[in-house]
Amino acid sequence: MPKENLVIIHGWRDSSNSYQSVIELINQDFNVIRALDLPGFKTPLPRPYTFEDFIQFIEENTKQLDNFYLLGHSFGGALAMLFAIKHPQKVKKLILYNPAIVRSTSKKIKVKILRTLARIVKKVEKIFPQKIALFIKKIIYRFIVRSYDYFNVDDNLKKTMKNIYQDLSEKAKEVSVPTIMLWGVYDKITPLKEGKLLQQLIKNSQLIVFEGGHSYHKKDPEKFAKILKEALNI
Repeated sequence: MPKENLVIIHGWRDSSNSYQSVIELINQDFNVIRALDLPGFKTPLPRPYTFEDFIQFIEENTKQLDNFYLLGHSFGGALAMLFAIKHPQKVKKLILYNPAIVRSTSKKIKVKILRTLARIVKKVEKIFPQKIALFIKKIIYRFIVRSYDYFNVDDNLKKTMKNIYQDLSEKAKEVSVPTIMLWGVYDKITPLKEGKLLQQLIKNSQLIVFEGGHSYHKKDPEKFAKILKEALNI
C-alpha cells in the first residue's frame, strides 16, 4: 500500500519545532511529512493578518502536494478546516487536534478583558518609571491575566489575534472531507464539549478522546504518535 503525505499546521505562538519528536516517530509511516511554520511566530508579520492571509500561505506551501492528510492543532485546526473547505480535492483526510473553532461568549469576554488590560499596561509604561512599570506589569500578568500570551506579542500579532478570533461553528457544517478529531479530555483551552458539538456539525467525522491536555504532543510525543497512527490505521 502506498504511503500518504501529511501536512501539519501548528497552533498559536507555536512552531514546527514542537512536532520534531513526533515526526521522527512517524516518519517511516508517511511518504512526505511537511510541518509548516505559520508567519508571525518565528518571524514578525509585515502587517496584521486575516484568515485569508494564512490560508494563502498554506496554499503556497502545499502547491506540490495533492490528496494529503492535513493535521491542524488549536488555531492551526481552524486553518486546516478552512483550507479543507476551500480545497476539498486536495485533502484526503482532515485531522483536527484540539482545534480552536468554537468561540464561546465567555472566551470573547476574556479577549475583551485582555485588550482593556493591554491598554492599561501601555499607559502604565508611559506614566511610571521603568522599574515600577515592570513591577505593575508582573502583578497584572501573574494575578489578573495569568498568561503572558497576549502581552508578549507585537501590535501586528495583537491585531491579527483580533481578526482571527471568530466563532467558526457554522463554517464547520461546510466540511465535506472525512474528518478525525483528536481531543484531550483534560483540555481547558478548547474543552471536550466543543469536540462533541463539532462532531454533530461535521458530517463524516469521528471523535477520538485521549487522556491528555491541549498540547499533548509536547508532553508525550510517543503516546501522541501512537494515538495518531491508530486513528489513521497505520
